[in-house]
Parts: sequence; structure tokens; C-alpha cells
Amino acid sequence: MERATTVWISQLRENTEWAIIFTQKINRSYAVYGSMILLPSTAYDQLDRHRITAGAIDADLQRLYELIAQHLKITHIAVTRPIPLQDDDKVTENVVRAPRNFTPLHGDFGPATCNDPPTREDFDAAFWVTAKQNGIYQTWAPRWTMFSRGNISEKARLLSLPSVLSAVEEGAADARECAAVDLYAGIGYFTFSYLTAGASKLLCWDLNPWSIEGLMRGATANKWKAKRVADRETLDTAVREEARLLVFNEDNALAFERVQQARRSLPPIRHVNCGLLPTSRGSWRTAVDVLDAHMGGWIHVHENFGVSEIEAKAEEVRREIQRLIDQRRRLVTVEDERRPEPVAVEHINRLKSYAPGVMHCVIDIYIPPQVPS
Repeated sequence: MERATTVWISQLRENTEWAIIFTQKINRSYAVYGSMILLPSTAYDQLDRHRITAGAIDADLQRLYELIAQHLKITHIAVTRPIPLQDDDKVTENVVRAPRNFTPLHGDFGPATCNDPPTREDFDAAFWVTAKQNGIYQTWAPRWTMFSRGNISEKARLLSLPSVLSAVEEGAADARECAAVDLYAGIGYFTFSYLTAGASKLLCWDLNPWSIEGLMRGATANKWKAKRVADRETLDTAVREEARLLVFNEDNALAFERVQQARRSLPPIRHVNCGLLPTSRGSWRTAVDVLDAHMGGWIHVHENFGVSEIEAKAEEVRREIQRLIDQRRRLVTVEDERRPEPVAVEHINRLKSYAPGVMHCVIDIYIPPQVPS
């Protein structure tokens, strides 16, 4: 990258002060994914500060993109900004986490519009990227689907997390195997880590059809058999197939009903992943309900907390999960003098900075086995 930007600056005819600052930002913060490079939005903020419009230097920028493509042997360049909380109307919540601020700069990223919902023709016309992290392939359409590089350490953590490995071992020992549920699957960020770690079945939900398509393509790249479960298809029927990955393009509020249809056919669900949109709170009851009540397990809650209040907020989450567990147990068990162990915060993973003074955390919450009635 430095070779490309150095050549570019040497070819500029006018004052290059702004160009030096601009390229310094690019050199420090660009990201490569397969055949695509994402340039940092902070570099373009520098242009604004120098009162330089991209249109006024469009020819110069196009030359820069050509040099980057040549020196880094890539075909596509874009710039993206944080996923907005609202859609373009500034009112409707961006529940599918669409990258509304994605801006193609170089290369053909496919049509800028699509049907709602997208068709097979839309999927085929889009530009898809495949990247490999922790030995796992992930695929997405950058114009339509977010990709968070900051999640890489959490993906790696799940691959060797003792609670995941112990659930897999226990399932192998009693021949029942084990399953996990990802209520915010996206393109398979954490879903694929559970599969790699040895979970026999993964059930995952996401509202964004582009994310689901990316997940299915990623599963193929990793040589895992995946099945997209149709709206009216019962999970019990789908479970009997050989697919390790069962995919639902629907609201995760439907997950409990789906699981109940096939509870006897499924391996025990020992892990549930609750993502961040921008809070996972709405999925906690579902997570409690789908977790195997008799064996217990773990719920992994993603939340944003102020740095100074992480422990206190994690305890609030634990108490709420405990309340939901107590409600569930009164419904499915008779009164018993023996009290089960309390729900526990097993670990708090400070994953990444979300904003100044705010940390994206993952709370591993352990749910003990239900005391037999």
C-alpha cells in the first residue's frame, strides 16, 4: 500500500499536503478481504477538513485506486462507515444491519438496487467476497451485508472455549451429541466457530436474506451441509436430514416454537448465542426457553456497556437471566425442596471498543442443570 500511495503522491501536480495526510490514514487503517480492500472513512474525513471535495479530485482518486489495485493485486475497493441505527428515512430502525453507508470506489459491486425480498437473480448479480479467519471461510455481499472484523477474537475464543468443548465431549460420551443456537447468525460469525469446535447441529436465525445467503455460501465453502428451512416446513422434518446447519430467515422470536416442534429429535441445546442489534435483551427469554432445561448450558450475551460499569451491568444481566430461569422452572417442574445452583457469570469478554468509553462485551452465563423432580 505504501508503494502505491508514494507513487501516487509523486504524480500529483498540485500542493500535496492534504494528500500526505490522506494517504497516511489509508496506510494505517485499510483492510483486505479476498479480492477487496476497504479504505478507512477517516481518510475521507481529512478531505472534508481541508475543504476538498472528492468530485474535484475524482481523476486523481481514480488513479490512486488503480495503483492500489495494481500493487495489492485486488479488484475491488470501497469505503464504509459504521452501520447506522436507522434506515435512509432516519426513522425506521435498521434491524437487518444493512451497510447503508457503503460506498464502492473501484470495481463492479453489482446492482445498487434489488427486489424486496431479493431474488435468486439478485444474489447471482451481486459481488461476493470470501475471507478466511481462524481457518474458517466466511462469505458476504459487501453492498448488502455487514462484516465486522472486530469479532475475530471472539470467533477464536469460541473454538477453544472450555464450556463449548466440554458440551461436545459430554454429547459424544452419551451418544446424544450436542446442539447450539445462534439467534443473530448474520453470515455465520459465531455459528461457524461452534461447528468447527464440534457441535453436531447448529440452528440459526437472521432477518436479513442477504446474510442468510452469505451464510449458506460460507457453509458450502467450509464443506458443511446446510439446509434453509422453509416457512411452513417443520423443524422435526428438517432435523432428520444430514445437515449440520439449519437456517431460518425469520424473526428469532419464533425460535422456541421451532425448537419445541423437534425437541425429541434434536441433540440437547447446550449453547445459545445472543447477538447485538444494538441490544440482545429482546432475545434473552427465547435463549432461556430453547436451552436444554435438564442438562443446563451457557448463554452468551453480547451487550455494550460503559467501561466503568461493566461488572455491575453484567450482574444486572445475570439477575434478569436468573429471573427468567426461575419463571421457566416453575412452569416445567414440580416444587422441590432442593434448590438448583444459581445462574452464574462465568466470564466477561471485553471484545472491542464500540464508542469512546463504551465497550462491546460478551457475558458467558452458566445455567446449571435443572434439579430432577
